[in-house]
Amino acid sequence: MEEFFPGRIVRFLFRLPASLLLAVLAGCAATSRNIPDLDNVTSAQIQSKVLRNFNELKSLEGRARVIIELPGEGYSGSSKIYIKFPDSVFVKTEAILGIDVGALFLDSRYFAAYAPRENILYYGEVETLDLREFLQIEIETDELVEVFAGLTQVTDDSTATLIFEDGEYLISQQLGDKTLKCWVDPKTYVVTKSHLLNAAGEVILSKEYRRFRKKKGVMLPQIIKITRPLARERLTIYYTSQKVNKSIAPEKFRLKTSQNAKKVYWGGVRLRTDRKRNDKAN
Repeated sequence: MEEFFPGRIVRFLFRLPASLLLAVLAGCAATSRNIPDLDNVTSAQIQSKVLRNFNELKSLEGRARVIIELPGEGYSGSSKIYIKFPDSVFVKTEAILGIDVGALFLDSRYFAAYAPRENILYYGEVETLDLREFLQIEIETDELVEVFAGLTQVTDDSTATLIFEDGEYLISQQLGDKTLKCWVDPKTYVVTKSHLLNAAGEVILSKEYRRFRKKKGVMLPQIIKITRPLARERLTIYYTSQKVNKSIAPEKFRLKTSQNAKKVYWGGVRLRTDRKRNDKAN
C-alpha cells in the first residue's frame, strides 16, 4: 500500500474546497485555544477561584430525593435540607424506610437527632457523633455541609500538582499515604469530581457533582453522588428545588418531637456501644 507522506497531505489540503479548508483550520485553532497554558496557571489560583464561588453561598433551602445504596439493600425517600453558613445543617427525612432518623441537626459544637420509631431524641457534642448510626452510610460530620451543598473545596500545598485532562484542570496532592484528585471546570471553577485513593491506587471515596445551575450568583449542582467503591456504598441526592441566599426562619432548624419523646445523651450511648464492641473483639 502506498504511504501517505506529509507532502501529499499538503497537496490534499490544497485540493479541498476553501470553505471546508477554513473549517478544518479553524477547528485546529479552537482546539489549541481550549488548552490553557499551565505555565501561567497555578493550583493556588484555581483554589482561590473555587473558594470564591463557595463563599458566595450563605444559605440553602432545598427539597431532594435521597437514595442510599448498601450491599444487599437500599433506601430512598424525600428530604428537606436547610443549610446556614458557616456550619448549621438541618436535614428532615420523609418516608425513607430503614433509616432510623427523622430529623438531624448539627452545628460546629452540638448535634441532635430524632428517631421517630423509637421516639428518642439523641443529643450531644459533634465529635461524639457517628453518622453511620443514623444514615446507615459513612459520612464524616465535617463534610456534611459539603455533601449536601455539593461544593467541594480545593486545597493547595507543597505536594499539589496540576495538569489539564479531558477538558478540566486536575489537581492531585498527597494526604499521608493517600492521594486526593480534584477535577475543576475551567469555565465555572467548580469541582465536578474528586477521588480519594489509597496507597494501592484504589478509589476509596468518590464525589461527583452534575447539572450545575447558577442561582443568586452561586454555581450549585442538582445531582450529588458520594460513593465508597470498596464498601459498595453510595449516597445520591437529586435536588428538585433549591432556594439560595434567602433568609431561613430560625424555627426551621428546630427539631419537632412528640411531647413524650425520651431524651438520651449520645456521649453515654457511644461509650456503652464502644465498650460492647471492644468486648466482642476481645
